[in-house]
Amino acid sequence: MKRVKIIALAAVATALAVSPVSTPAFAKEKAASTKTAVVVEAPPAGQGQVVFFRPGSMMGMALGCNVRENGKLIGGLGNGKYFIQAFQPGKHVFTTHSETTDTLNMEIESGETYYVKCGIGMGVVAGRPNIAPSDKATFDEKSAKLKLKTIDQLEKERAKDAAKK
Repeated sequence: MKRVKIIALAAVATALAVSPVSTPAFAKEKAASTKTAVVVEAPPAGQGQVVFFRPGSMMGMALGCNVRENGKLIGGLGNGKYFIQAFQPGKHVFTTHSETTDTLNMEIESGETYYVKCGIGMGVVAGRPNIAPSDKATFDEKSAKLKLKTIDQLEKERAKDAAKK
């Protein structure tokens, strides 16, 4: 009886080894993605705008990049997120903080769109978020994989942050 089972298993193994392998439909290569680059509209009249984005990355995946101006939260950037914020023309100082504070000084002009990329670098105890000027081409390259943070999400974040103080 034991010998029959061994022969049967050997026959099945041989059949599987020589039969053509077919990939199940769910495992087949997906069709080309239909996602395209995000189209950023012009800023509101009399204002400039900044597109803050954080490309998806394994580095600091669980960490956030909270962008502030004058201590007030503008918005948090999780891994693979972006948001767009309009500002009055003039000088603006944006910061992000963890172990250290990173600062970005910008002169925003009416009618202009600026791009700011947040990244997470290595820190001693935790990852260090940093913000730096970027450009439309870099944003366009990454934007199809980014998710927009809506105004509602940003307002909830800001209210929660303000309540902490």
